[in-house]
Amino acid sequence: MVIRSRRSNPNNVKPPVNITPVNITPEDVTLEDEFDDTLEEEFIEELDAIAPESTANANKQPLESPQVAEVKPAAGTKQINTTDANSNNQPEYQGRLVFITGDKGGTGKSVVARILLDIYRQRNIKCIAYECDQSNPQLYRHYNKIPPGVNKIKLNQRGGADALQDNLKQFSPQVSLVDMPAGAAEYFENVAKDIFLFQNAQRMGYRITMVSVLSRVKESLSQLKRVVDFCGDRADYVIIKNLYWGDEHKFTRYNNSEIRQTVAKLGGVELLLPELFDDIFDTIDSNDLTFREALEHEVFTLSNQSRVYGWIEACEAEFANASAQLGLE
Repeated sequence: MVIRSRRSNPNNVKPPVNITPVNITPEDVTLEDEFDDTLEEEFIEELDAIAPESTANANKQPLESPQVAEVKPAAGTKQINTTDANSNNQPEYQGRLVFITGDKGGTGKSVVARILLDIYRQRNIKCIAYECDQSNPQLYRHYNKIPPGVNKIKLNQRGGADALQDNLKQFSPQVSLVDMPAGAAEYFENVAKDIFLFQNAQRMGYRITMVSVLSRVKESLSQLKRVVDFCGDRADYVIIKNLYWGDEHKFTRYNNSEIRQTVAKLGGVELLLPELFDDIFDTIDSNDLTFREALEHEVFTLSNQSRVYGWIEACEAEFANASAQLGLE
């Protein structure tokens, strides 16, 4: 139906109306009924013409979302509430591009990428994983053996990141997970500009999430600030404090920083990465195990298997606080 607006009468002058008496006869009523019946028949014919299309659309079933198991928070973990309660109410997107960043090697960047990929695979979330850290390819080393594997790309090589967005169009994954090289804020800027990453992601219905894994050094803030300055409101932000470096209150440099306030205004979410015993982590690393493989591997005692299980549960419970941003919904 097209609704037409009336033109305004600037002088507010009412035109004269001549009312002429009309004599209505029974014959006129009969003609009016026949006219109404004709209109009704024409409307039904038009409705029947579009009915098959409407029925076809009604029969189309939406894609089912992967079932996400309910996880109870493990003891000793705590979420930091720096944003309002609705910060995780995100618009719906077709998928997510999740970039894992850190200031230098050893911050826990690749550990976050590994446990995230572990969760995606466990929940059958369609995820394409990318290893960009050529010097220490942990994600590739631990998870390439699990189909569909991990793709290696070189961000510092022109055209090296083309597959990142070309695969979005070809395979339509729910999540693309990218383990960035340490201190790669500059690489990311160059790649994003070269392949028009933000524009193409938006056009295909994807939202970018920048995950920054923090240590307590100054460079962590410098890298985060550069990422936020470049991405602005075109991305969502997840800040992860790695508790290997101490409890959350010891991140004083970040806690008192202006960049923290900026991230909060942009709707960023802060999470904690639980600490895993050094000897357990070293054994997992030495044997190139996934975290879930460690749950049954003979090299671990039952007690240490239980500790790995508790750590995975704690990570899942913590990451649930940013489920939309991480593509876990």
